[in-house]
Amino acid sequence: MRTFLLRVLVASQWGASLALASGCGPHVESGGSSNPPEGASSASGGGGEPGPPDASAPLDPYPDPTCVGPVHDDDFGYHGQCCYKVHCAAPVGGACPAASDAWPHLDDLPPGSGSCTCDGDGEGGAESIEGPYANRTASDPASCCYLVGAIGCDGRPLLVGGEPRVAPLAKAPSAWSHTALRRFERALAETDLGELAPAERRELARRWAERGQNEHASVASFGRFALGLMAVGAPPQLLEAAHRAALDEVRHARLALAIASAYAGEPVGVGPLPLHGALDDIGSLEALTLAAVVEGCVGETLSAIEAEVAAYAAQPPAVRMALQAIARDETRHAELAWAFVRWALATGGAGLRARVAAAFARALDQVASEPPGSAGRDLPPSHGFLPDGELHRMRQQAITDVLRPAAAALVAAQFPSTGREFSGPCGNVVLSASTTYLST
Repeated sequence: MRTFLLRVLVASQWGASLALASGCGPHVESGGSSNPPEGASSASGGGGEPGPPDASAPLDPYPDPTCVGPVHDDDFGYHGQCCYKVHCAAPVGGACPAASDAWPHLDDLPPGSGSCTCDGDGEGGAESIEGPYANRTASDPASCCYLVGAIGCDGRPLLVGGEPRVAPLAKAPSAWSHTALRRFERALAETDLGELAPAERRELARRWAERGQNEHASVASFGRFALGLMAVGAPPQLLEAAHRAALDEVRHARLALAIASAYAGEPVGVGPLPLHGALDDIGSLEALTLAAVVEGCVGETLSAIEAEVAAYAAQPPAVRMALQAIARDETRHAELAWAFVRWALATGGAGLRARVAAAFARALDQVASEPPGSAGRDLPPSHGFLPDGELHRMRQQAITDVLRPAAAALVAAQFPSTGREFSGPCGNVVLSASTTYLST
């Protein structure tokens, strides 16, 4: 839970590094392996080695940025090569932080979906960050430079009038009932369902179909969010992240409905999604922000935690693969929501801040007051769904350990009217000169 808290706190500080929070690989928090990228020399104080940085140690000049390793176009969202860019930051305490400590001090890394740190254990041995290196412009105050590697990556509810909107299920041959992911489809075809009772299979088919409906509706939710971002003049990086997230949700829906079809023994797809009223108040910053609080900051943070826990318990490889992909993507989607709300609060002022605080309070109180479900509906957790009692306890812990502290920190953060304007891949955003990230 502490990891999730750190991630949403970092995400909610627009302009701070979200590379830590948006990694696809399993070693994001630790900084990856010790293998340097091809063409990159090892630098003093870098590589994530322990111990405080040595202010007197000479820094090697940074190498030219490069792309390393294979070109990916795989089943679960890695696209392209691991490619490095140079990012420079000011010294901290008179010294350049070690690579493993440098993330929060790099201002211009992208928020939200669409950019994942390179996996240190992946093919090619690429590491997420290398350095520090000496700046080529000695007079620049941002004199601690790092090579930062990234690779492209591919449940947010659709609420209309406060009620979730989904498309009806369709039991007929449908493109939604299978995927184009060969490794997943092979694993799904090899799944042995013979040990399940017929009633369990029917219930699992129903639950996975319901999950598919919700993921399908999330595509529309992000489409509406993207239109709202344009209507309120949000920075382009948020818009890019929203579109990438919508593509993620298309993949999630197909994964869930393919699994539902396997359990049902027949194709399960979705029909037309009713959208009447879904675009009301599309140009309202307040409406867009309050929706992001409920659908993204609360809903998707809980969904990401739930999917991650369920993936650990899953036994069929296809189910585990789907849940791992969903958990990874939903975490980035939640981070996008926190980053947007941070930007909106800086734009909308004190009045919006009060309404956001009230929206967090209502949403968290509602989730916290929900009783555990009926134990009679519990299914073997090895097939993707946590027992109702465990799910209730997990949500209570997430509210206490992650959502309430993160919401309080976000609403209490100061957004001064004066500050430096940051111009970079995140767009133009006014940041406080003294606080660019929130330490936990």
